[in-house]
Amino acid sequence: MADETPFNKLHVEPSVKGDLTGLLEQFNLPPNAVKFIRKNLKTIYAVLALAVIAILSWSAYDAYHQKRINVSSSALSNALKEPVTARQAALQKVITDFSGTSSARWARVELAHIDMKNANFKAAAEKYTGVRGEIKSTDPLFGLVSFGIAQAKEAEKDYDHAFSEYVTLSKIEGYQPVGLSGMARIHEMKGEKEKALSVYEQYMATFAGEDRNDPERAFIAEKIGRLKAIP
Repeated sequence: MADETPFNKLHVEPSVKGDLTGLLEQFNLPPNAVKFIRKNLKTIYAVLALAVIAILSWSAYDAYHQKRINVSSSALSNALKEPVTARQAALQKVITDFSGTSSARWARVELAHIDMKNANFKAAAEKYTGVRGEIKSTDPLFGLVSFGIAQAKEAEKDYDHAFSEYVTLSKIEGYQPVGLSGMARIHEMKGEKEKALSVYEQYMATFAGEDRNDPERAFIAEKIGRLKAIP
């Protein structure tokens, strides 16, 4: 018979098993706690098993989600490198394949930009508006799509809608100049001289402490001087 080893030994002496039943007491748990654990051992095992499954499932989902984000970002980057004639189809594929990702959202914005370049202002406004409806006002994309809506509506000659968008932009950090200039420009187009002048002067005040030779500042100063010269 082959020599007995720890790997083929079938019988374990009681003396080396240890007092498994006394394991709980070794943790110095209160008697009532030990009694509760023993009584509900199966339930505890089930809860622990569910917890382990939940953790593993979450880890698997997180890995899948991160991979999807990486793949969608790569797909968007490749789509933007496509020739103009093929770019729209490539961007639409990103939207279809990676719905719900930030890459799909950016692809929709890029399609709106293309509509603007092609003078499809209504389609562009709809795309920008659709994206804005899915994000919060704190999202960095909010200002960009609001500017897109304002430009599209102004190009459509829907001046009231465009004006309201420029008002929104004038309250967003980083977009105040385009918001104020857009408001003043629409006042000018509507023949509202005093209102346009008031907004341009408000815009000029934002240049306080900046380079007096700034081209934009010079442009606004010229606008103010021209409006004041009108009888």
